[in-house]
Amino acid sequence: MPTSADILNASVLIVDDQETDVYLLKKMLAKAGYTAVASTLNPLEVCALHRKHRYDLILLDLQMPGMDGFGVMAGLKEIEPQGYLSVLVVAGEPDSMMHALQSGAKDFVSKPFDPIEVLTRIHNLLEVRLLYKEAERQLRYLAHYDPLTGLPNRKLFYESLNRALVQAAAHDWTVSVLVLDIDRFKNVNDTLGHALGDELLRQCGNRLRTCLRFNDTIARLGGDEFGLILLSAEKPEESGVVARKLREALRQPFDLAGHEVTVTASIGITLYPLDSLDAGILVKNGDTAMYRAKDAGRDTYRYYTAQMNDRTIEKFDTESALRKALAQDEFLLHYQPKVRLDTGAISGVEALLRWNRPGHGLVAPLDFIPILEETGLIVPVGAWVIHSACRQIAEWRESGVGAVCIAINLSSRQFSRESANAETARAVRQYDVDPQLLEFEIETARAVRAHNLDPTLLEFELTESVLMSHAEKSVAILQRLRLLGIRLSMDDFGTGFSSLAYLKRFPIDTIKIDRAFIRDVTLDADDAAITLAIIAMAHNLKLKVVAEGVETAEQLEFLRNNRCDEVQGYYLSRPLPAIEMSELLRGGGTLPAAA
Repeated sequence: MPTSADILNASVLIVDDQETDVYLLKKMLAKAGYTAVASTLNPLEVCALHRKHRYDLILLDLQMPGMDGFGVMAGLKEIEPQGYLSVLVVAGEPDSMMHALQSGAKDFVSKPFDPIEVLTRIHNLLEVRLLYKEAERQLRYLAHYDPLTGLPNRKLFYESLNRALVQAAAHDWTVSVLVLDIDRFKNVNDTLGHALGDELLRQCGNRLRTCLRFNDTIARLGGDEFGLILLSAEKPEESGVVARKLREALRQPFDLAGHEVTVTASIGITLYPLDSLDAGILVKNGDTAMYRAKDAGRDTYRYYTAQMNDRTIEKFDTESALRKALAQDEFLLHYQPKVRLDTGAISGVEALLRWNRPGHGLVAPLDFIPILEETGLIVPVGAWVIHSACRQIAEWRESGVGAVCIAINLSSRQFSRESANAETARAVRQYDVDPQLLEFEIETARAVRAHNLDPTLLEFELTESVLMSHAEKSVAILQRLRLLGIRLSMDDFGTGFSSLAYLKRFPIDTIKIDRAFIRDVTLDADDAAITLAIIAMAHNLKLKVVAEGVETAEQLEFLRNNRCDEVQGYYLSRPLPAIEMSELLRGGGTLPAAA
């Protein structure tokens, strides 16, 4: 029900050609507490004013020159043909009053005005009008939203999808349509009853909503089926990442009036423009793909297009195998030597992660490392790399090979952990530093201590993007790693957007020139100029320079002649297993002689 404040704040327009009558009515309403009262002496202005302001009530005199009240009401009906014509007419003769009611007016008052009668009729009409406005709002809401979950309904979903397709066509974007069905939802209804089944749907809707970005759309299409629209310029495979997030969100137990319920979901994915340009066909495709997911055993997702499905299934199988690989000891390290250009001696090695997948052999790094990054598995695997490298340094020391420096590549996920243990929390309070970075530092120190290493034999290689993503905090943690004695290098230099001011502040020892510049360094003047500039800048900053990706004698001679410090690449040696690397180190492997 409208409150007194709602009524007194409603908008009112007085229409009368007599200034005295307008003055009396405005004074009467103001005294009663009405705050939004406007007026006009010209009946020809009424329709334009109402079209702009949509008044809650119009007090309309029937007898006016130029256009009478009946003409005004005819114009108002054109503005709101299906609406509620909230008009209170002012008339002197009974016949006019009846005619006014037949023309659409809701009530009338007579002149001269009786203040109590006028205010009573105005109050009553505004109360009805505001109730009608609220009913209109509720009807509009029910026409577009699901009353159970509060999510958009099927009608609004299609409207949103059509808008998304127009945007995608204009910007060459991808639209992913996901159709999600709760697996065995009928069992919940049959066991716990429809009331708790509805509560489960409400909670599912809330969880699904939290998995999406601000420009994504989720709707309840009906029953236990939900639809999602993902609009982006990213690769089509990204919709699979979202599907996994949705599945994980729903796998967590639900509390239904004390009953713990666990559910899964089957998801179908279809893509614009790959599968269709039509909204209706896309939803139908998504529904078909969803049933394929159910046929595959539920709790999974499938693409409508077979090609996308094959790629997704392959990626899913790889991810599942990677989750077991660490526990099953399937990872190993290969080592590529770095060679000094002044003496030709091996100065150290770079540890490179390899995966010996059962039934597949060695998997190409590009086929599994991005999945480790995407899933977060790179964090425990990266910790394994650090400990394994430290163990190898200790083994070479104890076997008589000697002191060998091992460089390890770090990812941004390792350098920025998503959790902090109790030891980290204590250090955070003590040193007032970032807990995500500090936990990595503690793990590193633990690995060095566990193998009783000279920490100068351990080197971390970080890309520009990793360093710059934590610029201020990176300086602090790198300084502490340096205090431990660990060497630091900036990998892939020249491919990012690092600030030279930060480069000066970062406590790094080495810059590695990216292989993209070395590939054509003897053929492309620009690559040669960039390489020479990096060498000169690094030496001015008292930093060592390593060129990676050396594959020809000409590249080697160019770098030797231009005072590069160290090189690595297939021209010198491919990455080798630990046993072969040990033999090379024992044999005192050196650089090919100068031409």
